[in-house]
Formats: sequence, structure tokens, C-alpha cells
Amino acid sequence: MISLLIVDDEPYTADGLRGMLAEREELGLELYVAYSAEEALQRLRRMRVDIVLSDIRMPGMSGLELHEWLRSRWPRSKVIFLTGYGDIANVQQALRGGSVDYILKTEGDEAIVAAVRGAIARLEEELRGERIMMRAQAQMREELALLRREWFARTAEAGGPLTARDRARFTELELPLSPDAPVQLVLGRVDRWDEAAGPSDRRLMINAIQNIAGEYLSPVSLLALPIGDSRFVWLIQPGTGAWAETLIFVNGMLDRVQQTIGQLLKLPVSLVTTGTACGWERLPDDYRTVKQMMLMGYGDEQEMLMTGCGDKHPAASEGRSDGLSPALAAELELALDSGLADDFAARLDEIFAVLPARYALFAQAYYAAAILLLGQIDRLGEEGAGFDDVAERLTELGRHASREEAVQCLKDTARLLAARRTALLGERTHRVIRMLNQHIAEHLDSDLSLEALAGVVYLNPSYLSTLYKQSTGNNLSDYIAEMRMDKARALLAQPQLRIHEIAPRVGFGAAAYFTRFFKKHAGLTPQEYRSQLPQE
Repeated sequence: MISLLIVDDEPYTADGLRGMLAEREELGLELYVAYSAEEALQRLRRMRVDIVLSDIRMPGMSGLELHEWLRSRWPRSKVIFLTGYGDIANVQQALRGGSVDYILKTEGDEAIVAAVRGAIARLEEELRGERIMMRAQAQMREELALLRREWFARTAEAGGPLTARDRARFTELELPLSPDAPVQLVLGRVDRWDEAAGPSDRRLMINAIQNIAGEYLSPVSLLALPIGDSRFVWLIQPGTGAWAETLIFVNGMLDRVQQTIGQLLKLPVSLVTTGTACGWERLPDDYRTVKQMMLMGYGDEQEMLMTGCGDKHPAASEGRSDGLSPALAAELELALDSGLADDFAARLDEIFAVLPARYALFAQAYYAAAILLLGQIDRLGEEGAGFDDVAERLTELGRHASREEAVQCLKDTARLLAARRTALLGERTHRVIRMLNQHIAEHLDSDLSLEALAGVVYLNPSYLSTLYKQSTGNNLSDYIAEMRMDKARALLAQPQLRIHEIAPRVGFGAAAYFTRFFKKHAGLTPQEYRSQLPQE
């Protein structure tokens, strides 16, 4: 509905205009009246009005002065002036100011109605233009986002030095990054969606995740790209700081980003980065590494946060699957990486259902899927022992009695891989815990802060603390305290050692600090404990 405000210091005229316009129901007007420009201002400060029908000559503030104020506050509002023959100069001034129309008071109701219709038409025209532009801008943003995703897919596959054409794409796609500077890659994944979340809901949430990242990582240059239904990548370069500062900032801030996503969006999200920067020619290697880190994972694979060190990370692998059909790679690899054997099987059914009844096309699709599965087996490395027979069946299409049996072989292999991956996930987590416990036992006299231990296994400190608690049922700090107490008791049993000599051996620089720690956990000071030991 169009809002119209009548402003006239003569109540009779103002009320008459309102009554006349109210009778014109086809105009669809929401009518308001003010008996002075000052009263009109009070209303205009509270709400926007589409059309103002105002007298020019009024005591106090004039219609022209009201118009000037309106232009500064509501520039899209249309103004129609009611004037007499003696106000031609004022009318011309108003026209130069951008008012829509003017009417001589002697012209009658129809002229007023015609002017209102004209103002409504202009409003609607502008609105249509705005909607067209908004749709065009939205379409451009969607197309730009698609082009950026395609650009990333090619860049993350090609490798090698950037060509002149590659560099030109940075400008064409308005990428907030430099082709001449290294880049840090972060891979993200929504670990679990609400069952009621449809495709549009998921796209909205992915966009919300990108916005949260943009807020927290605002000091750096960030390009956030969705790469599927549940995954996204962030490409990062320094803003005004140096690379060393940027890496420390980003790797430390990911924890905050992950927590905020969980709190605001109620979504469990995993984030993985090598923790380093690479040149554009090495982006495919880094992308393959972070995908492998995400694939291998730890714990229950919920809200993982790994800021590891490239191929030194315990979850990294050199395995790679080559020769994939791009169409299959986009659909099938995501299902396999996520351990979704049923999704992989469903996608296979869709692919083979639409293939023409030609053996060559069937074989091509079969082997594309088989190569993908073989790549997954290869990534397991030594942990993939026992898959030799499976590999042989995959590579010989002629061994299958029918097409249905061949497709079933692909599905069965995917399920075997998913089961092995689940088993290895637990083993890998236990291996990291063992590595950590061994390091603690061998370095009780060293820095065992959460940050230092996280560096040993290339995990985020906060995530390491959570993983340790999930896997052992104990807090990492409690385990360290227990180990230090065990060693302290053993050393206190050696009477030749003084308290100040024992303290640094269990990680305390000062004897007083060690004494407070020991009494807190044993209820006795070290000297009191030693005095109760049996004498030899």
C-alpha cells in the first residue's frame, strides 16, 4: 500500500483532501494528515512516507523547507505541491529541487488525483527498476560464485606456475588475493546436518559460515568458496601483517570460528589446514593433503580442528587417485571421503541408469569408479592390507558375470572401505594417544603445556584436549599430573636426592612450586612424604 501525507495549515482543506482521496479506493492509499510542516516532520521522523501532498505557503516552516528536509531523509519520496498563481517562482525552485509535480489550487480534484497517479506510477517504475537491478546483481553474484568455484577446481588440479591467463582471472573474478603471494588453504566440512535441512537451508548455512569466518578473520585477505553440499575452502593471504603473524593469527583464530559456528548455527564443523602457506603452483599438493587429513581424521570425526604441518601430520598421506572423470570425481569422491557408502551406491545407480546400452560407455563409467576406489585403497597404504583380492576384482571387468554384478562389486568395495576406515579411525586415534603418552613419560622435565603437546601431534590445542578426553575419559592435565606424581614418589624414595634436585626432574623450576603441587595431590609435602617411607 502507498502511504500519502497531506500537509496543509488549513484543516478544512487538509481534511477535504483526505476525504476525497479516501473515496478513490482504486489508488490503494494509506492516508495521513498534518496541519503544519512541523507536525509533518514529527511523523516523517518516525516513518517513511511515499508521497507528500503539501501546501507551499505555511506559517513557520514552508513547504519548500519541508521538501529540503525530506530530500535529505527520504530522497525517494515524491512531493506534490499545492500552489497559487503567485508562487510560480517557488514552483520552479521546487522543480529544480526534484519534486515530482505541482498543482494549482484552482485546478480541482481530478488534477490532484492525476498528479497522485503520476507519483504512484513513478514509484512503481522505480521499484520495478530496483527489483530488476537487485535480481541482476543477485544473478551476477551467483554467476561470479560459480565462476570462482570453477576457477578453484581448475587451480587446485593444475599445479605449476601461473600463466598470464591465470593471472588475468584474479582481476576478472574480483578475487581478493594476489597471484604473486603465497596462500594458506583451510578446508572445512559440516559434519552433520539437521534431517529437516533441505538444499536451500544448507546453502544458507554455508553462507552464514562464510560470514562468520569473514568477521573473525577480517584482518586478513579471505576468499571463501563452497565446494559442495557440506564442504568449503578458505584461501587466505596477509592483510597488513607479515606471513608469520598471519599464520599465528589464523591458526589460533580457527578455534574461535569453530566455536561460534557451533553456538550460533548449531552446526558441528571440522576445519583442517596444514598450518603453512604455499605458492600457487603447490596448491594442488596442499589441497590433496588437507583432504587426506580430513578423510583420515580422529575420534568420532565431529568438530575436528587440525592445524598440522603438511605431510608431517600423522593423518597425511601421499596416496592419490588419478584419471578420474570430473563428473564422477565431484559426486563419488565426496561420498567416499565422507564414508557414505550408501550415498556412493545411490549415485552409482543414478549414473548407470541413464547410460545407453553400449558396452564401451558402461566400461568407461565402471573403470572411472573403480579407479576412484583403487585410489581410496592406495591411500590406506599399509593399513589397506587385505584388499588385494578386491583390487583384482575391480580391475577386471570381464570377471563379472553381468553388469549388475559389476556394479555390485563397486558398491561392496565402497562398504568395505567405509568399514575399514571406521576401524582405522579408532586405531589411529589410539596411536596418537599412545604417542602423546610416551612423549609425556619421556619429557616430564620439559614443557608439557597443551600448546607444546599439540605441536607434537600437529593438532589444535583445544581439539587435542577434547580428543584426549573423548578417547581416555581423563583430562590431559590430570594424566600429566599423575605421571609427575608417580615419578616424584619414585625419586623421593632415593634419599641421596634433595628436594630442589627432584623438582626440575618432574617439570618444576622452583622447589616451592613443586612442594605446593605435591601437597595438593598427595596431601603431604615432599619432605613429609619422604619421612613416612620405610628406612633401609
